[in-house]
Amino acid sequence: MSNDPHSRGGPPTHVASGTRAPSHAERTRTLVEATDTATLSTIALEPAGYPFGSVVTYAVDAAGAPLILMSTMAEHARNLAADARCSLLVTAPEGTGAGRLAVARATLIGDMVDVDAADQDAATEAYLAVHPGAYWAKFPDFSVHRLVVTSIRYVRGFGEMSWVDGASYAAAQADPVAAAESGIVTHMNDDHADSLVAIVAHQLDVPETVTAVTMLSCDRYGFEVQLELAAAPGETRPGVAFGRIGFPQPLLAADQARAAMVDLVRAARA
Repeated sequence: MSNDPHSRGGPPTHVASGTRAPSHAERTRTLVEATDTATLSTIALEPAGYPFGSVVTYAVDAAGAPLILMSTMAEHARNLAADARCSLLVTAPEGTGAGRLAVARATLIGDMVDVDAADQDAATEAYLAVHPGAYWAKFPDFSVHRLVVTSIRYVRGFGEMSWVDGASYAAAQADPVAAAESGIVTHMNDDHADSLVAIVAHQLDVPETVTAVTMLSCDRYGFEVQLELAAAPGETRPGVAFGRIGFPQPLLAADQARAAMVDLVRAARA
């Protein structure tokens, strides 16, 4: 984890014994594969040396390297032809609450390279699988380029951040629960709020009285919750804490989440 000062302080977080959490390499891989639009920053030819930002769409290859379709007429393509160094900012969609600065984002840093002519057709098909309406991909001035990632700056909301090396990112796997996460979180909060309270009481050692629990996220290893605490003496507003609870075994597919949650509820109410 990071030594950044913003990664310390704030409401307490309670973690159940033996609970795992995705590494930042895994979280970055999940974020990049779940998104297809990003901001590409290159080193400008004009005005020389300044950062130049462009909105681009992308796919990823088997190692998670972004594949970007670009025209030779694009300003960022001209910049990259002179200096291959660049970065790609990928940001999760904005949810409710604190806004854009509260969502996960990753800045992938590396060099943009040409895809070999022998592999260009396969790379183009990989791009079109994600962006099937991009008919211009077949235009003669367009080709797919690959970002060779050397390092990544990952930020998750306000309190969690670190540097991830390119090799760790390439070796990581995207979370199999990610596509169903929103549905799982909504279902648990809307239909099983009492079960979440029971699980927290069984799994977490919280000294204050927990009055309500809201699930915030879910992944292959477990889930995170926000705890509403009874107001302290002399206070009129309830307190807030956070928690993380693990599944007995990592999930291999999203459809295993229901059974894992049921097991936790049964254990809590036994």
